[in-house]
Amino acid sequence: MTKPPAELLEFLHRYDPAIQSLALGLRKVVHEEMAPCHEYIFEMRSKVVLVYGATERVIRDGICIIGVFAKHVNLAFQHGTDLEDRSGVLKGTGKAMRHLSLKKLSELDRPEIRAYLRQARKRAGLRRLRRPTADAVVTRVKVKSPARRTRGGPPTFYRLS
Repeated sequence: MTKPPAELLEFLHRYDPAIQSLALGLRKVVHEEMAPCHEYIFEMRSKVVLVYGATERVIRDGICIIGVFAKHVNLAFQHGTDLEDRSGVLKGTGKAMRHLSLKKLSELDRPEIRAYLRQARKRAGLRRLRRPTADAVVTRVKVKSPARRTRGGPPTFYRLS
């Protein structure tokens, strides 16, 4: 597994340590099951998002998503309706996406999590590496650009003749 990028750790800084550990633990599980793959990390107002895909176009060709919220972490599957869900764990009512929520670190040991990841990986045509290397996951991080001053700046004065 690759070491978490500094930007991801900075994004997670606003969360409780338990949620940070849960997010990083789930990231480790995803890396173990999905490598080789591409990872795209970004921050939104209400959550931190880690998207995984078979190609560098992870938004379009995405397989699964980790969403980090204040009180839980979601593992979502873009084509979750196509996954076999005998235990009925996956939630959601959309046309394609399904997810499961995790609130405790101990939940990472649930066998269905790895089973869903394997199904999703196989469905996307990814082959699992027997021994993933450090570069098996290509990570990109989107950092926010400095805010532009469009409003609220110093007033502009016009001279009227």
